[in-house]
Amino acid sequence: QTKSLNVYNIPPMIIEDFPRFKYRGMMLDVSRHFMPVDFVKRYIDIIAMHKMNKFHWHLTDDQGWRIEIKKYPKLTEIGSKRTETLKGHARFAGSNPKFDGIPHEGFYTQDEIKDIVKYADERFVDVIPEIDMPGHTSALIAAYPEFGTSTEKVDVKKIWGVHEEILKPTDDTFKFIEDIVLELKELFPSSYFHVGGDEAKKTQWENSEEIQKLMADLEIEEEDSLQSYFIGRVEKILSENGKKLIGWDEIIEGGLNENAIVMSWRGEEGGIIAAKAGNQAIMSPNSHLYFDYYQAKTGEPIAIGGFTPLDKVYSYEPVPKGLDINEASRIMGAQGNVWTEYIKTPEKVEYMSVPRMTALSEVVWSKRKVRDFSEFKKRLNFYRFFLDKEKVNYRKTDLVK
Repeated sequence: QTKSLNVYNIPPMIIEDFPRFKYRGMMLDVSRHFMPVDFVKRYIDIIAMHKMNKFHWHLTDDQGWRIEIKKYPKLTEIGSKRTETLKGHARFAGSNPKFDGIPHEGFYTQDEIKDIVKYADERFVDVIPEIDMPGHTSALIAAYPEFGTSTEKVDVKKIWGVHEEILKPTDDTFKFIEDIVLELKELFPSSYFHVGGDEAKKTQWENSEEIQKLMADLEIEEEDSLQSYFIGRVEKILSENGKKLIGWDEIIEGGLNENAIVMSWRGEEGGIIAAKAGNQAIMSPNSHLYFDYYQAKTGEPIAIGGFTPLDKVYSYEPVPKGLDINEASRIMGAQGNVWTEYIKTPEKVEYMSVPRMTALSEVVWSKRKVRDFSEFKKRLNFYRFFLDKEKVNYRKTDLVK
């Protein structure tokens, strides 16, 4: 007989419920656009209210390094700041891009990281950091050019896309990476550590006499194999520090490290190859689980491209066809990704995430079955009570009126 919104009258019952997958995740990119501490906590709250348990935190990229490393202060003094940002969409920028003239910066101190990780742990959410390498490292190389392959001055990038900058696979670089890992392992108790590994252009390696000599000394004939060597060296560092390496599916190219976990984003092929090879995989295909894609064909705010409406997310099956029982058991789960090239504010992060996150949460929790989207939409209409209670800026047109 209370009027409190936090108390509900529920008849006695026995509920037997458990998740289908152990990895039920969401990724947030804070490199392209920095998100304040209070919102990172709120994003974790939204993850937790969906009974998801992994927060993949994309902390570094070409457009900004967002985490304090005390041994290497220039990572944030230089790498966390870009002079301005591209105006409009990169696909229309052509050879004469326009910029907004507004400096963009921000990073998390180690004390802030500890606070956020503790906050997530209290909500049963595991925080997995991502430090992208060997590509997507312009901000790092701008701060410490000695670890990059470029012969020219490198700046923190102010335009989106895939850039040429790539780390040198030398002993000095691996010592630098080990120093970073030693600091981060004190901040992130998670057993997982994401190293990126995606979209690493090899042009600078191909054109570098130093790198070509290194390849000859190592008896490595192809640059893809050199990236596998790089990932192998990093995996050894992580393993020695009690961490399991996760990488995007490009880490398969040139040879897959036997201990690596593959995050399959370019469709499902990477996850299939990993599972058949005996590796674990996390499914995150851009066909279904990229929440920076458009949610309708018209009338939506600017997005990176693609088309991933709510029903497509809900239709996703994380275990690819063609895997036997043993191979299927290596699919750890699935993850939705929010890349923020075109997402500048916390409000838009929420708009792009929910209720697509709601659909994914059911996909990774419930048993495999033929899904009834119309029935899901009816339940979603009741779920809006909880979204409204938390003032989540969800996409309201996805809910039944």
